[in-house]
Amino acid sequence: MRQFIDTLHAWPWLLCLLILATTAGAGNDTTESHQRIREAARAHVLARADQLPGQIEVKIARLDPRLRLRRCERPLETYDSPNGLRPGRNVVGVRCTGQHPWKLYVTVDIATLQPVVVAARPLARGQQVSAADLRIEQRDTARLHQAFYTQTRDLIGQRARRQIAAGRILHPGLLERRRLVRRGGTVQIVVQRGPLQVRVQGKALQNGALGDRIRVRNQASGREITGEVIAAGTVQVAH
Repeated sequence: MRQFIDTLHAWPWLLCLLILATTAGAGNDTTESHQRIREAARAHVLARADQLPGQIEVKIARLDPRLRLRRCERPLETYDSPNGLRPGRNVVGVRCTGQHPWKLYVTVDIATLQPVVVAARPLARGQQVSAADLRIEQRDTARLHQAFYTQTRDLIGQRARRQIAAGRILHPGLLERRRLVRRGGTVQIVVQRGPLQVRVQGKALQNGALGDRIRVRNQASGREITGEVIAAGTVQVAH
């Protein structure tokens, strides 16, 4: 008898728990899945991967757990924000055009992985860079604020402006090309006329590294001309 009375007393609580469980289940059936929204945003970005440089990785921010949206009876639609898509942080619009329409923006983070040149080992200030000092790694370039190199050959022979740690991405601000011509110094001006090559003495009016175009003065004529640095102390002028 005592057990029967205890059961009667517990019945209202059991009934309440049953009602709550049923209501929660109904709510899940009528509430849009956050996962479905996030996957729609991911698919939107991946469909436009060819518009972005390099290989991309996409991270979708989690939605506010308090957000409750009516489940959409139609496929979710997605669209770019007014700023479009670019490497780094973005937002993607997701909307329902069903009987109970809604829309929201989902935060997405786009990493663009590209091959870049990094220091293979520490470099001392003034050290001339060799092939053994460099390696190629895949890095996220979305948040790089400096230009970067993608070929090691572009850096060989340059010198470190300052001490550089191993693994650091190399950019023009860290390195300087070796000067082959110094301002005020004497240079050989090479003038190529078909098979004929004429060399005259000149004076450099600017510093120059290999491949730079600098102004020089012909010592004989006093004329200022522009040529390309092709070797130490040598400037070639097109004719």
